[in-house]
Amino acid sequence: MAAPIDVEKFDIKKFAETLVKAGREGVKWERRKLDWVREEKAEEAKAKSDAA
Repeated sequence: MAAPIDVEKFDIKKFAETLVKAGREGVKWERRKLDWVREEKAEEAKAKSDAA
């Protein structure tokens, strides 16, 4: 079970900044993944056109 949060010491701003940073990292990763998928599809399309 998680430890209780000490309301007196909890820094909501720091917590929010951590969430924002994690969100930005997630967006970067998803963009990289999307670029990779697009490259793969382009390569597949080129291979199909070369084979035909």
